[in-house]
Amino acid sequence: MKSHSWSKKMGIANAEAAAELLGTVVAFLKLTGVSQNAILGYLREGQHGRRRRQAARHYRTLVRAYEDMGVLMATWFSNPRFLDQDGYPIPVKLGVGPRSLAQLIKFARVDLSMPVAAELIRQSPSIRLDDKGMLHVQRKVFVLPDFEIPRAALIIERYLSTLIGNSSGRKKDTHLLLERSCYVPRVNLKTVTPILRDIKTRATAFIDGVDGEIEHKRLRGTAAAQTGEMGVMIFAWTKPIGSSKRSKTQQEKRNQGS
Repeated sequence: MKSHSWSKKMGIANAEAAAELLGTVVAFLKLTGVSQNAILGYLREGQHGRRRRQAARHYRTLVRAYEDMGVLMATWFSNPRFLDQDGYPIPVKLGVGPRSLAQLIKFARVDLSMPVAAELIRQSPSIRLDDKGMLHVQRKVFVLPDFEIPRAALIIERYLSTLIGNSSGRKKDTHLLLERSCYVPRVNLKTVTPILRDIKTRATAFIDGVDGEIEHKRLRGTAAAQTGEMGVMIFAWTKPIGSSKRSKTQQEKRNQGS
């Protein structure tokens, strides 16, 4: 009887969680300018059809180029060939030859063509192109304007893959994927700035270290018996929950209804 009750509760929880997940995704899409008709159209058509498959391939190609640009930026900030005597990234020329974009792509070992890299650079506020054709890095992280939806899709897809990998049947000697969060239900959002600053500093240092380790494991021209992708993502979030008075009123209503 208890097993049946637990199964029923989990069924309800799964259905409500799915509704919350879909609701959050739809709200995000609307907030970033996707029309309701487009959202409903996808829900009706699903992932089937030649046009959908072509669009999916285009999305994958664009996201891959975006991630390769992140690797390129990391190389720019770490390879001694592209650093000055104080350890800061030097300007590189938009072209070929020593200290050029072509050389940067080569040492980053990414599958990026010069035209694609140049186009992404022109669109990004992370890199500035001056009148002499020199590229100046503005920030370490590569960003693109109006790229929130592809980034969100990538994050959600990989996080769900992590959840499935950790919950599925695995051998006892297999390490679980990173899945950890810290959470406090009520904090003063006006006082958390130092915490977020500390998280940013320590997380950046950690990611830089891990990035160097997994970069060392990258295949270099020889195919292994089993290949795949690996990455680590860390993010922090805050979310206002309304005033204390409103929360108290809602709690009183729930108590009256129970």
